[in-house]
Formats: sequence, C-alpha cells, structure tokens
Amino acid sequence: MALLSPGVQVTVVDESQYIPAAVNSVPYILLATAQNKVSGTGVGVAAGTLQANANRVYLITSQRDLSATFGVPFFYKTTAGTPINGYELNEYGLLAAYSLMGLTNRCYIVRADIDLAELVGSVSRPSGEAEDGAYWLDTTNSTWGIYEFNATTGLFVEKSPIVITSADQMTESNFPLDIQ
Repeated sequence: MALLSPGVQVTVVDESQYIPAAVNSVPYILLATAQNKVSGTGVGVAAGTLQANANRVYLITSQRDLSATFGVPFFYKTTAGTPINGYELNEYGLLAAYSLMGLTNRCYIVRADIDLAELVGSVSRPSGEAEDGAYWLDTTNSTWGIYEFNATTGLFVEKSPIVITSADQMTESNFPLDIQ
C-alpha cells in the first residue's frame, strides 16, 4: 500500500510472522477462582466452581460456555473503586481462558481446589480451636532475636541488644553508654 502526498511517499510493509499451531493441539489451563460463584448466565451457581467439581477436567467450547461453567472473572478494587492491578487474588487464569476462547473453540480447563475467597484478609482475628496437627510457628527450630547481615561472609550474625534500664546508662546528650 502506498500513500501519496505532494513530495511525500509512505509505504507500509507488513512483516508479521505467525507460528502455525500444531495440528490437533488443544490448550490446557489450570486456574483458581472463588468457590460457588454465580454462573455467567446469572442464574444459579457455576458448576465448575463447586468444591465437588474441583480438579475435574472440562472441555470448554466457547466464551459463553466458559462463563456459564466458571462464572465471570473477578478483579478486586480498593474502597475508592480503583482496580488493584497485580493482586494475587484476581482471577487472571479465568481472564486468560476467556481471551483464549476468543481465538479457539476448544480448551481443557481444570479449577484447582483452592477457594480464592477464603484467602481474602479479614479485620477480625481468627477464633476457635486450631485443627489437630496445625502448626502456627515452629518454636523448636526457629531462632529469635536481632540479626545483622555480614556482607563479607554472606551470613546473618546474631546481635545482643543493649537494654537501658536507668538514666545512669545514658550520656548527657541522651545517647546510650557503651555497656557490656
């Protein structure tokens, strides 16, 4: 194609290169979504988001089939309504599958048995008894204290803090005395 103007000639050359897809290859997507989402049809629960159907392989054939089976992708926003880009609980896998279904008519999709809605932070503290065998902290093998990184050895070295208990341990300029 050539565009002509007095004294100017512009030529646009398409040098796009496309790699042909392998014959009979069908994409596979493993994704995580919230559990028990509303179907993309707006009626009932999306079957693919039920816990009983987690880890089950679905052959999806259209964007409509995808939203009916797994619901509409959900993306979190701040209280002011600003999207939280890059948030780890956003349903990027479902969005990728939706985009893919715009290009192809077959895709295998599995929803991992992870309920993203359970991973959202809460303003209230956890309550109730911990499950048997649950570990909150490994107090046997954990080390506690103040550590300083030694750039020469590449290791962290434990430091003993100076505890000031009286004004006699301070200088006149309110700096700690070198107490051993």
